[in-house]
Amino acid sequence: ASVPGARLEARIGGKVVDVALPDELVEIQTRGLGSIQEKILHLACIMPVRVVHPIVVEKLIHRMDPESGEELSVRRYRAKKDLYSVFDELVRASLIVASPNVSVDIALVRVREERVRDGSGSWRRKGDRVLSRQLDEVLGCTTLSGPFDWLGLIPSALPAPYDSASLGEALGIAADRARKLLYTLARAGLLEAAGSLGRRKRYAVARHLRVLRGAV
Repeated sequence: ASVPGARLEARIGGKVVDVALPDELVEIQTRGLGSIQEKILHLACIMPVRVVHPIVVEKLIHRMDPESGEELSVRRYRAKKDLYSVFDELVRASLIVASPNVSVDIALVRVREERVRDGSGSWRRKGDRVLSRQLDEVLGCTTLSGPFDWLGLIPSALPAPYDSASLGEALGIAADRARKLLYTLARAGLLEAAGSLGRRKRYAVARHLRVLRGAV
C-alpha cells in the first residue's frame, strides 16, 4: 500500500535513499551492508533510518520449458538461513548496530523463481538460467532498534560470560555463526571482553549497559 508523502529514490543530504517517508528514511539492502554503512550513519544524523534486510529462507522454483514456456515442475527449496544470517553481513557493518536513529528490520522471505534449463546458467543450478525472481511472501520480520533489542538476541537464561560454543548451543546454531554475533555486538560496544576459555574469547554485556539495564 502506498504511504502518503512517500518518495522513491529521493535525494536526502546528498544521498539517494530507496524510500523517503515524512518521518523516516528506508533503505532496502539484500547484501553488502558494509558498503552502505557510511551512508546510513550520515542519513541518521538527519532523520531516523530503517534498514530492511531481506533473507531468503525459502524458494519456490518453477522450471519452464525453454521452447514453449510452459511450466514443467515446481519445487520448494529451503535455504540454510535464518534470523542469525544477518550477522554474515553485519560483521562488516557493526557501526549501524544499535546506532542512534537506526533500526534494522530482518525479514525472512520466500521468493518465487522461474528458471529455464537451456545450458546457459550456472553449473550450481545444473545449467538452469533464472528468468525472474520476485517476492512471494514475508514469513516473519524482526525489528531491532537500540542496544537492548540487540542484546535480546542472547538468551536471558544463558549465564555470562558468553563464548561461541555456549551461545551456539543456546541458539541451536554452529559455533562459528555464534562467533559472528558476539564479534559484531562487541564491535558495536554492546559487549566487552571477559577473558577466554582455551582459544575461545568470552564476552559479557558492556558495563555501562549493565548499569543502565539495572536502572530500568
